[in-house]
Amino acid sequence: MKGNVYRLFIVSIFIISGSVGAAERWQIPFDTSAVGTRPEADSVYSLAEVMRLVALQNLTLQALEYRREAARGMLKQVGLWSNPELGLEAEEIGWDAPGFNESELSISLSQEFELFGQRKARKNLARSQIDNVHLQARLAAFDLYLETKARFYALFHAQQQLELASRSVELAGEIVDNTKFRIENGAALQSELLLADLEYQRAQVALEQAQQEVSSTSAVLTALWGDSSVSVAVSANIEPDFQNALNSVASLEFVSDSVRSLLQLHQETAILRAEASLAAAEARPPISLSGGFKHLEGTNSNSLLFGVSLPIPLFNRNQGTRKLLASEIRALELTTKQTRVETRADLRSQVLRLRQLVQRHDRLDSLLLPTAENAYSMLQDAYKAGRVPYTQLLEAERSLNELRFEHNDMLLQIHDQVIAIERVTGIPIRIDKE
Repeated sequence: MKGNVYRLFIVSIFIISGSVGAAERWQIPFDTSAVGTRPEADSVYSLAEVMRLVALQNLTLQALEYRREAARGMLKQVGLWSNPELGLEAEEIGWDAPGFNESELSISLSQEFELFGQRKARKNLARSQIDNVHLQARLAAFDLYLETKARFYALFHAQQQLELASRSVELAGEIVDNTKFRIENGAALQSELLLADLEYQRAQVALEQAQQEVSSTSAVLTALWGDSSVSVAVSANIEPDFQNALNSVASLEFVSDSVRSLLQLHQETAILRAEASLAAAEARPPISLSGGFKHLEGTNSNSLLFGVSLPIPLFNRNQGTRKLLASEIRALELTTKQTRVETRADLRSQVLRLRQLVQRHDRLDSLLLPTAENAYSMLQDAYKAGRVPYTQLLEAERSLNELRFEHNDMLLQIHDQVIAIERVTGIPIRIDKE
């Protein structure tokens, strides 16, 4: 139970922390409202249940939190003062002197002080680097969410393929039985049985391949929570709410400033600006102050010491570093402008592709599949009555099966396209009906 609570705490940190602004779109949409349990063999899980399992048991989230902790250690380190230096000097000690009777002993303590905004610039650089770690952690966690969805729908697609393959075997078996019956009654040729049996064998091979694909995709999915030895099944809507998805992406092309590539460019620019500020501050070196006392053994007297050390910036004022950083900042600014233009075009293209896929699915679902199913049913009755040849029924069966498999492939393509848009924008798109 402690482990589950700890992981819930980690996920909640990701959700409420990180840099502000556009990056807030990249929240981790894992559902941790209920404690997940390890799946049993042949368990059936919804997408929400799979997300909870991943959020609670995937070690990537835990590793990301340690990275964030390391970044916080970096900020603590730059806030510490440099260590003071203790100095000891002994003078006037000669070989012919009677011991230390004429020696001079000096003890001093010196401390370096960062002036001219150096300390503040160093902290600002550390904060920019920490913000980048936060951003990279959020992007990595969001990628885990997307990978979970992709593997979930890949398994669901494989399950549907297996179901369709089973139906194909049943249809092919029915035709074999019917052909045998017609041969016995002299209404069909032996060659028709050979063709029917060939189609049955092909359907059997496809069924075996579909079974292997289900096992493979199941193992890949369960590996996300560390147990690829358990076989699970998933449950999802065969007909998702595509209109809701289209409504969600209708305005996405207007949030191009929050896409992954621009966020990373903005963060790189912020780090370079902080480095440039630090380089400008370090052009004026820090001052070291020292104090102590000197003891003169010959007169048994003491005196105070006070010193100031300031490097003279005659030759090295960070000119090269400052020029280099200014050029890199300018290059990133131009790259950002170009990326913004390309991103808007890419988002429009992604949204258009999703609309096209949905339209193709609608045609399959409302026109092509019903027509093919009706035609196959009519030809099957006609073949049983001996009014059409087997080749015509076989062609109708193949067309129907191809459309069913195409319909299933289309569903996976739509899910993949939604994930592709989420990967660019960082905005979860709900597509399944509740």
